[in-house]
Amino acid sequence: MRAGTDPVVVGVGDGLLRPRVLDRAVAEARSRAVAVTLVHAHGPETPPGPWSDDAGQRAEAYLTRTAPDLEVSLLCRAGDALALLVGACGAGSLLVLGDRHRRLAGEAGHLTERVVVAAPCPVLVVPEYRGPTPPDTAVRRAVVVGVDGGPSAPAVLAHALRAAAGLGAPVEAVRVVPPVAGAETAEVPDAELARARRELDDLVAAARRYGPDVPVSTEVVADRPARALLARGAGADELVIGHRRDGAATLRGPGSTALSVLTAPPCPVAVLGPLGRTGTPSHAAVGGSAP
Repeated sequence: MRAGTDPVVVGVGDGLLRPRVLDRAVAEARSRAVAVTLVHAHGPETPPGPWSDDAGQRAEAYLTRTAPDLEVSLLCRAGDALALLVGACGAGSLLVLGDRHRRLAGEAGHLTERVVVAAPCPVLVVPEYRGPTPPDTAVRRAVVVGVDGGPSAPAVLAHALRAAAGLGAPVEAVRVVPPVAGAETAEVPDAELARARRELDDLVAAARRYGPDVPVSTEVVADRPARALLARGAGADELVIGHRRDGAATLRGPGSTALSVLTAPPCPVAVLGPLGRTGTPSHAAVGGSAP
């Protein structure tokens, strides 16, 4: 492992062991050659009992058995889950969460939204069960990335390139041009589509100068962003999107693409929020250790 490199952090919930989430965290840690930190927060409203740390200890035992090559640490503590999860992360970390409760509108789903907004690093949300992928959708090796025209686009694309290199998969970069608000059709002027194509090609060319050498295909579509990304993420290894925080306390709000995608993730979804606030990432962020 590289000394001083931030770990992959995994949120551990109460209840059953979550091997799908833990296995993905192991793969990410091995790809980065870093340690894994398990974080299990149990609420302060209930006095801790001898069983309080069971979920965290089961997760630690699972990783000790299945990934003996990794350094694993466990943080079990009563307190605010958001503060504990975010506090365990550095700027170079990846925070991995499961989505088992999201479609039930449970508190765990709301916690995911708050973590995405507050985390100083990318957050990878892994569906614990098969997502709503249509039965006829082929599973394929690909990292799909939504690239918009905002200041976070270079960082989002850089993260997708690095994720694809770790997974041994190509990148599918998608620029979605939404129609005019209130329009009955998804038609967009050809000139606007052509401009979006040029901007996407320029971003990809710049990212590839410093990023890993992985195959990249590009596509520009006229559609609602969430709908287009959900469709293209079906069957993929990962979907990477950005979130414009704008000081909001949660992801909730009209037209939140990140919230719409996370409500029904078709595959593991990586959401980047804070990286977009600094504009274009450094060369190290594109090709180095920072995701």
